[in-house]
Amino acid sequence: MPKKRTVLLAAAAVLLAGAAFGQNPSFDQITVPLSNPGQPGTLIVKNHRGDITVTGYDGAVVVIKAAPAGPAEGANRGAQGLKWIPDGETRLSAAEDNNAVTVTSNSASKTINLQILVPRRFDLKLSVKDNGRIEVDNVAGEMELNNPNGPVRFDHVSGSAIVNTVDGDITGRFVLVTPGLPLAFSSVYGKIDISFPPDADLTVKMKTDEGSIFSDFDIAVEKRKSISEPGEKPGGRRVSLEEWTSGKINKGGTDVLLKSYEGNIYIRKARSGRP
Repeated sequence: MPKKRTVLLAAAAVLLAGAAFGQNPSFDQITVPLSNPGQPGTLIVKNHRGDITVTGYDGAVVVIKAAPAGPAEGANRGAQGLKWIPDGETRLSAAEDNNAVTVTSNSASKTINLQILVPRRFDLKLSVKDNGRIEVDNVAGEMELNNPNGPVRFDHVSGSAIVNTVDGDITGRFVLVTPGLPLAFSSVYGKIDISFPPDADLTVKMKTDEGSIFSDFDIAVEKRKSISEPGEKPGGRRVSLEEWTSGKINKGGTDVLLKSYEGNIYIRKARSGRP
């Protein structure tokens, strides 16, 4: 891509970021050119504390905004009537290598919220350790999303996803599923609510210990298999039924695993258009 066109795209991305992120002057922003503009890439973000929001757009650069979340509850004692002034210590940085962009910030000591624009064809590896949420919109690629202590939401995405939470809901909508790439959604205390294209060919494996499973697909549920294990006494056997519920959506195909301990599982037909 000619240098002039790359610069113009970068400038357009900055303007788009201003529209998408609002005009709050308290955030830090970085624009990252890619080694191979127009080609798929990978975004890697590990945020210790704070939100990660990623939005795909028709551009050729990655735009990253970081903003402190503000004083923690109780930290503003003695400041009644005074205005909070962000100190700008996000320490935002990004490294790019052959279309792989790694983002770091000062979230180990402060809650830093990240909002990122990426070209639409991008793989994502996102994780939040504490006190944050992960949101993804309008991205086509392979996603690995991990948020032990908060929710994960994605919408209008294409490709595949591996999503894990402990104390958080998982909510998502696919407009296209890549055949053959497995999908997995796991939470301990949260619900799992995933929408798939009505014509998707899926083989689902589902389990919730204390919740229930619901779907508006006609799932051809398979008969539970017997499991034979050694018994407590020598020579004895213990026979039980497997705990997972398996079935096919449409013709069956791409493997989908959905597992929660306390929450319900919802498998829906994706509605068309934007929410």
